Amino acid sequence: MLERVAGRLRETAQAVVPWLAVAAVVIAAAQQQGLFSLVGRYAAGPAKAVPLPGGGVFDGDRCGSVGYHHFRLPAGATSPPLPHDAPDGPRLVLGAHGYEQGPRTAARLTFTLLLAPGGERPLELSRTLGADGVAVEIEGPDGLVGGAYGLPVTWREPAGQEPGHRVRLGARDGAIAVVALPVRALCPGERGTEVSRRLQAPIDSHHTITGQPPYTLTVSFSDPGVGRSRASLGSPERGDVLAVSNLIPAGPRTSRV
Repeated sequence: MLERVAGRLRETAQAVVPWLAVAAVVIAAAQQQGLFSLVGRYAAGPAKAVPLPGGGVFDGDRCGSVGYHHFRLPAGATSPPLPHDAPDGPRLVLGAHGYEQGPRTAARLTFTLLLAPGGERPLELSRTLGADGVAVEIEGPDGLVGGAYGLPVTWREPAGQEPGHRVRLGARDGAIAVVALPVRALCPGERGTEVSRRLQAPIDSHHTITGQPPYTLTVSFSDPGVGRSRASLGSPERGDVLAVSNLIPAGPRTSRV
């Protein structure tokens, strides 16, 4: 009896071992070709609204929507005005942005935001940039390809911190904040690296900008400090929402990157 059982075990082992060897070869080949490293680049979230691990909520239920924004943006809020056309009031400027992933950093798109009072009076904002945090929306030709709201803010060069976790920007001061959008906040099928590339304006062989980015980025927040500052400066702009996009100002394309 024991001999029959032992014989069957030997037969089973002989049948399984070749398949294990094949699996090992396939896994090794995949690792050598970097296939597993692509997981983070394709780790887009489901097509439904879900909380994000680091804070914020993925706009998954809005995937494919055209013109969607979490905050109600005033007309022209994301238009890229030329410097001499900008009225007095708080300024939000988009700095460097791109894709990053490291050994201890989850795959994400990062956006550097530059803030300034835009007048002779100081600007006070909450350190979270409003009760609802920051909203990021990325739209392609077929609608929303990724976005989230309630995203946390990391301050790189904060101005003086006021009581109540507020930031005060003097008339000549500015501040730098960074917002990250995890690749989990991209719609199904979207690659983090590809989305990041399409947020960049096309350039020619002379590194001159030749058109608008294929994907439109909108970063916005709503803070009462914005509305108070606009009112005190007599700005024609109203409301608490401040927004910026990656669109290139109209006019001669002489800018270099």
